[in-house]
Amino acid sequence: MRLFIVLLLCLALATCSSQLPRVQVLSPAHAELTGRGSFQLMAAEQAVNGDLPFAKRYQQLKQLLRQGLSQRGYQAGPQAEIQVYYWLAVQDQPLEFKVDAAPPSPLGPYQAIHRLRDSTGTLRLRLTTPEQQVLWEGLASTGLSPERDSAELLERATQALLQQIPAATR
Repeated sequence: MRLFIVLLLCLALATCSSQLPRVQVLSPAHAELTGRGSFQLMAAEQAVNGDLPFAKRYQQLKQLLRQGLSQRGYQAGPQAEIQVYYWLAVQDQPLEFKVDAAPPSPLGPYQAIHRLRDSTGTLRLRLTTPEQQVLWEGLASTGLSPERDSAELLERATQALLQQIPAATR
């Protein structure tokens, strides 16, 4: 009975644990980012050609970015010194799992090959000057995918990515 309870507890903990987003800074903070404090969120359509994956999440993402940048000391304004480009993407790759051959049967050897798809969502954020000079760029890989889309995953990815941006100084 104790073993069953321990196994059940381990299963519950494994289910409740959450995957942390992997953040990668693609372009570290440029010296010109210092002293700039006002930002403008640019529509995702300006950063991506074609259809936007997770289209229903962009309203939430816009709010998360405004709130997160404000917490880092930046202010939204019409005469922005920083343009913030953001978009969600899906990296879709095939996965193959080969299974060992089963014992011979009257039909001959058997080998199963399972073909699956791996969809990994990414959130990309780019800060530029109005002249399009990149001041900072980062990427957060998450468990976001068409199969596992959630507001909580997007919020964690946004927070993790915004923590990498230097705080505004004036």
